[in-house]
Amino acid sequence: MARNREVTSNFIDIVKAIRISNNQTIEELADLAGVHRTTIGLLERHERTPTLQIANQIAEALNTPLHQLIEKAENLTHNFPMDRYLMKKRNNGKIRNEDKLISITGLTGDNLLDAINSCYEILDSIDQQMTNKNSLPMAYLVELANLSSMVGNMVGGGIADNSNGLYLRNRPHAYPDLLPQRAPAVDLELKMALETNRPKGHLPKAGTYITFRYVLGSKDGTYQRGKEFRGDTVWIWEVKVGYLTEDDFSCSNTAGDSGKTAVVKSDVHNKMALVYLDSNFIPYAPRKDGSYVGFN
Repeated sequence: MARNREVTSNFIDIVKAIRISNNQTIEELADLAGVHRTTIGLLERHERTPTLQIANQIAEALNTPLHQLIEKAENLTHNFPMDRYLMKKRNNGKIRNEDKLISITGLTGDNLLDAINSCYEILDSIDQQMTNKNSLPMAYLVELANLSSMVGNMVGGGIADNSNGLYLRNRPHAYPDLLPQRAPAVDLELKMALETNRPKGHLPKAGTYITFRYVLGSKDGTYQRGKEFRGDTVWIWEVKVGYLTEDDFSCSNTAGDSGKTAVVKSDVHNKMALVYLDSNFIPYAPRKDGSYVGFN
């Protein structure tokens, strides 16, 4: 009996985790499953046990066969956390033009991959703790501008920690973001942007830049273009490097920004050296020939 109760409890926790990762509300899942929203709420609070019929309706609403959910519930133990089981191993994209990455920044492809992995580990750890407290993931609790800033800080710290002593993280809000400690490192400014947005800052500054762009997909690594399909998990899809002059920025006063905004011009950003690409998360629609804009 104790084993059955544990499996049932794990089943409910898995359903809740999938619902959250799918960016579904309790009401939306209830509508898809054809049950009252109170039923889903009671289940997720472990105040009610699902009948076989309700369990099957929920599984169909999640587009997951019931037997797979039950199998996951049976394999889930306290020593094998739920999020770790549900979430596929983070698959890195591919390093491109490593010679340019090294010549421009001094960083190797492995340095960059380790920095991205470090960022993912921190984000996943935070979300794990929030899930344990029945809270929504971080991506749902902060504004996107703040999320980009946080992810940028994590990536910057990851670069410093995994650069074999080439770089040191600068103090917050200071230029450049990464301070060189020895050759061939250079003053390195880091910019982060969401989806197809271009990197930006408050002032145009000439210097060496490393730019990251990310999307919000699901924990299992699936992604669909469009704001309405944004998930709760950060996936970095592109990294570029290059030297920029002040003329490479377009400046304007943008509503919602504090003061003047300096945005890297599209043609300039397109010509920057692409050094990392994860093709699973490209937010652009491909051209007719299957290629994408700005991927040199």
